[in-house]
Amino acid sequence: MINENRAEMYSLLSRLLLQEVDEETLKYLKSLSTLLELFPNLEEWKPWSEEQNRDLANRFLNVDFTDISLLHLVPYETFYTRDDQMVETGGANPVTDFYHKFGFKVEFDKARVVSSDHIGVELEFMGKLVSSEIEALKNGDEVGEKLARDSQREFYTKHIINWMALYLINMKYEARTPFYHDLAETTLAFILEDGEFLKSSGD
Repeated sequence: MINENRAEMYSLLSRLLLQEVDEETLKYLKSLSTLLELFPNLEEWKPWSEEQNRDLANRFLNVDFTDISLLHLVPYETFYTRDDQMVETGGANPVTDFYHKFGFKVEFDKARVVSSDHIGVELEFMGKLVSSEIEALKNGDEVGEKLARDSQREFYTKHIINWMALYLINMKYEARTPFYHDLAETTLAFILEDGEFLKSSGD
């Protein structure tokens, strides 16, 4: 059950960091029993409860998303890890080999990102690795299970923890809505917690 919850969290956080929200996404979020655990400041934010989902998205949330992800911050790993702060958009991007190893392809048109090391894409990939471990366990594939777990540890160490914390802290302070403020805090708490889980499960 732990891995199922991990996969769901990676998938949810990936979706919210990758693209603007739409009415369907907001409807899903409002149905979550854990909503206020993930977004504690929404309870007192009037637009969340008073606005229709379409207006909530268009007038508040998507404006904030654009400011954070496109105008003020750069949600790409290589921006934080390269000395020249350039985003590596080609095949030399350090995450490319990892993705290819697992047959993971970034649909750039659909995701609307310029590089494969976008925070949302990397979190999506981690979710896929967790799902691979779940599937291997169901099939009694001990080799596949170990490969998936070892790959999670390696990807986390090389491509998650070495930059996302800094981006998410910046995001928290740039956010104009409680939604994206809480999303930054929740994502940061989750990746730190998951790092401890991966470490302890390898002992």
